[in-house]
Amino acid sequence: MAIGEHVLTARDRVVLAELEALVRETYQLWDQEWVGFSWRNYTFDHVMRVRNLARTIASRENGDLRVLEFAATLHDVTKSFDGEILMRDGKRVLDADGFWINEKLPPARQNRVTSLYDSLGLSETVHHYSGSQIATALLREYGYSDDFCASAREMILAHLKPLPTSTPAALALYDADTIDANIGLPAFYRNIRITMHRMEQDYARRGEDLDRYLEESFPVFLSGYLRERIPTWVEGKRNDFISKLMTESGRAVARERIERLSEEVDGMIDELDDFEANARRGRLAIVQRFVGQRNNPSLSEELDHLATTWVRDAEPTSDARVLIRRYQDEVAGLN
Repeated sequence: MAIGEHVLTARDRVVLAELEALVRETYQLWDQEWVGFSWRNYTFDHVMRVRNLARTIASRENGDLRVLEFAATLHDVTKSFDGEILMRDGKRVLDADGFWINEKLPPARQNRVTSLYDSLGLSETVHHYSGSQIATALLREYGYSDDFCASAREMILAHLKPLPTSTPAALALYDADTIDANIGLPAFYRNIRITMHRMEQDYARRGEDLDRYLEESFPVFLSGYLRERIPTWVEGKRNDFISKLMTESGRAVARERIERLSEEVDGMIDELDDFEANARRGRLAIVQRFVGQRNNPSLSEELDHLATTWVRDAEPTSDARVLIRRYQDEVAGLN
């Protein structure tokens, strides 16, 4: 089968399933719950969402979907090695492309990926480079051709730094990676998690009880968060990120997600007028769960719970049901 064909073979599907399991396993080799802006269960969910969205964008841009499936699955395979930013003589250490280099964060346990990372001498390299090298080694082990490996490697390298020569599929991966972290409902969930993590740190430093504050003052907190912080954040993403995307299809997806999120946030703000009812059955109940589930949560697992157990027990409003469906669609990369 030629590289440009868009159909996965039966063997491709077997290999992808094995690589997906390997990537999931790899992220669990570290015991740190938080590093930078990511928590332990974030990165695998992110990778799966990026793969879904990259497939959608690339299909509209006539990109190579077959190789993209592998590149997207492996694009962040070494992300967990990124520890603190490396400093020398009081300055951040940069690579040749101007990216900050992170200190190696060693895993607590080992597997195929960590063994390759060490044997290939990938410490103090940015994760798009180290990931491209790991992907090449893994795909060669599975018997994929040099051309196939080179195409996957180029896509992974481009997910942080696209080039004028980058293929449509590589640009789709860049756009999907950027969108998932910054624009739309999954990015809003990420913002909630990061906001709460910072609050946890601040309250711990002061010796205060965050849970008690949220129990006593949650409507006040949520009002400020939704009315002040989030609209500013959304407009910042609209102004700073959409123009930097590399494909028209990616920009169209980003604009759709911005408008959808803005609509949902406006609805949440309206629900504040009847907080008690909407914190049980409305959009605000969903946000309240996201705020409360702070022990290493998974968005995919949260959505499964909301779409099954919560929908059955809470009899949510139609607006809350729509929000859940919209989350599911964006996770699946449908828009």
